[in-house]
Amino acid sequence: MIRQIPSFAKLTRHVIIPGTGAELLRRELCRAFAAAGCRVSEARPEALHDPAHPGYLPELLDGAPALLFSVNFQGLNPLKPTLELLQQAGGAAAVWCVDNPWNLLAGVRDPRWKDLPLFVTDSAFIAPLREHGAKQVFHLPLAASPELFAPDPARDARFPAPDNLAPFVFVGRSAFPGKEHFFAGQTVPEQRMGEAETMLRAGKRPDLHWWEHALGCVPGTFWPGKKARQPAFGAEGANLFWRGLCLESAAATGQKYDAAGLDIFGDEGWLPHLPTGARLHPPVDYYARLPGIYAKARFNICLTSLQLPHGLNQRHFDIWMAGGLCLSDATPGLDLFPQDLTRPITFTRASDIAAVAEQADSRRDALIADWQSHLLEHHTYAHRVRTVLETIDSLAS
Repeated sequence: MIRQIPSFAKLTRHVIIPGTGAELLRRELCRAFAAAGCRVSEARPEALHDPAHPGYLPELLDGAPALLFSVNFQGLNPLKPTLELLQQAGGAAAVWCVDNPWNLLAGVRDPRWKDLPLFVTDSAFIAPLREHGAKQVFHLPLAASPELFAPDPARDARFPAPDNLAPFVFVGRSAFPGKEHFFAGQTVPEQRMGEAETMLRAGKRPDLHWWEHALGCVPGTFWPGKKARQPAFGAEGANLFWRGLCLESAAATGQKYDAAGLDIFGDEGWLPHLPTGARLHPPVDYYARLPGIYAKARFNICLTSLQLPHGLNQRHFDIWMAGGLCLSDATPGLDLFPQDLTRPITFTRASDIAAVAEQADSRRDALIADWQSHLLEHHTYAHRVRTVLETIDSLAS
């Protein structure tokens, strides 16, 4: 039986968002919930469960209802006492799974997660999560934050983009933090990886669902335990290969414009994979320096994760908001947007990047203006927060 969630429509909303200050999206969510009229409390995950620290959950609640909105289950462990505290105050918890939910649930042993409202950025996980007993699963894509990424003369003057920026720019990690530890002991057959690489060269996507089928995974058995890690490991390996193909193509295309064709802003894990004509720069401050880089680059390459079959990433929103031009691989997640916006900027094969770049460049100003207008009208964090609050309220009716 699903426990009813208190109605926040009839109460002064109080939203608690766990975070350490180092993660992305917390700032966007805090601003959006506050703009929606909510009282917002940010709390370090460890402080929520430690009476010696400010941000101790019972003190934050003070006997009043609140929604603990967790990104990727952060701040919910241990789950049972956290939910009991919220329930005693008439509050509730909800989780936004920004990454592959199976990777996140590998660290959750309490089956109470199945009763929580779960929001997923990738709609491809809705049915599988329900197969595992999740009772309330909703699609909540990533979004734009004009407050943080729209052009800001003062910010951009203080944190200018490099003067000699290459024509193509890619921003991203070579792997997610803790990848080696998370996938310790995992392998996939060389034949399957070879098939995946052949597919990628041909413009097909060996995504997580392909790997699940290729490895004979049985539906409904990914939790509890580590059964979901092998297909995720395969998809992550295919990710690196795909990025290598695309960055090599972007660098070669960029060299038609400049001696250095591609600038990568990321970690040193890229060094063994750096294509000819590419330069590696260290990571830059996300909110201070990235908007200016996105805006100044002639082309920004956006590569999605094969672990998210229908997923987007934050660059699909931030680049346009900053005034930049985004070129995206052909993730099914682009269906979120109108085809007249996505068609001119989407490449299926790495070898298509040159033609797509030329086509998009010829319509640069119109594309940027149309994308910005569409995002502002339909896909900001204000829209996402409204969806969350309306969904939580509907569960109480």
